[in-house]
Amino acid sequence: MRKLLALTAVVLLPTTALAESFDQAFNMNRGMYGKDHTFTWSGKQYSTNHQEEVEASVEATQANAAALVEKAKAKNAEAGAVGFEWKLTKGLIKEAEAALAEGEYQKAMNLAAQAKYHARIGIQQHEYAESNWHLSIPQ
Repeated sequence: MRKLLALTAVVLLPTTALAESFDQAFNMNRGMYGKDHTFTWSGKQYSTNHQEEVEASVEATQANAAALVEKAKAKNAEAGAVGFEWKLTKGLIKEAEAALAEGEYQKAMNLAAQAKYHARIGIQQHEYAESNWHLSIPQ
């Protein structure tokens, strides 16, 4: 019986050691394969595209570009409200608005997607700081 338990432990140990969060699996696959790759996590298929890349991949029309610019502005305002607005995000939004005004809809969508991504990561940074603030206090 002991041998069976020991064998089971040896077989299951690598499985538990390889357990990872979705974010870890996503980031590993994104780093290794880039965007437009499909990977499996917990038995389901996922894409390595960020949600903003998916939003920017729709047809480049004035309406779609304007909608994405507005989403980027809203997400940036949300990041600013919690004090984690990144410096470069406003510049990306201004560039996206300029591209939209010039009729360069795909460029506007790409820039707006970048701005929205940076704002989303700023919000994640705020959430991390809120839950881990005690780590920055010297002991």
